[in-house]
Amino acid sequence: MPVGKTLAAARRRQSKTLAEIQAATHIMGRTLNALEDERWDDLPSQVYVKGYIQNYAQALGIDPAPLLAEYAADLGAATAAPKLTRIPGRTIVPQQREIHSVPRQVWILLVVVVAVVGLAIWGVTVLLSGDDTPPPIPPATSESPAATDTVPGVTGADIVTPTIDAEGTPAAGAFTLVVSVAEGQSSWLKIEVDGLTAYEGTLPGGQQKSYSVTDEATVRIGKPAAVSVTRDGAAVEVPLGTGTAEVRLSAEE
Repeated sequence: MPVGKTLAAARRRQSKTLAEIQAATHIMGRTLNALEDERWDDLPSQVYVKGYIQNYAQALGIDPAPLLAEYAADLGAATAAPKLTRIPGRTIVPQQREIHSVPRQVWILLVVVVAVVGLAIWGVTVLLSGDDTPPPIPPATSESPAATDTVPGVTGADIVTPTIDAEGTPAAGAFTLVVSVAEGQSSWLKIEVDGLTAYEGTLPGGQQKSYSVTDEATVRIGKPAAVSVTRDGAAVEVPLGTGTAEVRLSAEE
């Protein structure tokens, strides 16, 4: 009987497990398994294998000499037998279409790299621009008709006509609101006049918006340090801070 099968049969007769043999011989379990299956290619040199057989036999209490002789005979027979050359199942040289094909993983990696580079360029552009105002928002279309009076640098569409009483004069308490941005600056603004959104967007430096207010007005400012507000020509205090400022004006004040 071959060496491996002899050792395995003896171990089973003694009701011992490979773990018990491993503990007794200090030989790894996978090595013992290869020895029982006679997978000689998975084992080290013959000197080590002979030592494994001897220790295994001693752990089972059997004479190792016949097993070592059987192992030597098995090696001799294996050496004398011609080895068959295994023919590969497929052509080693790749076909023409395989040479020029790009793996799918490479395409995915290229797409990810392009996306990351694009985001990095966009982030650097935003940081270098230095403008911390919110992006411009399309102005509302609820502005009132243009008034007859004009202010330099302000178009008629920026002026809200005050309420006219029965005698044709402006209502009591009405005032003129002017919001301007300093030269070289810009700021996001949202201006509400008498409950209507008169302007919302980013106003460049050197420009201003003027409105006639009947009841009340609210001005929300993205960059307070760059914006000035006047009421009938008198400056109105704009709260300064790191965030958005808000100025409320009422005809009753």
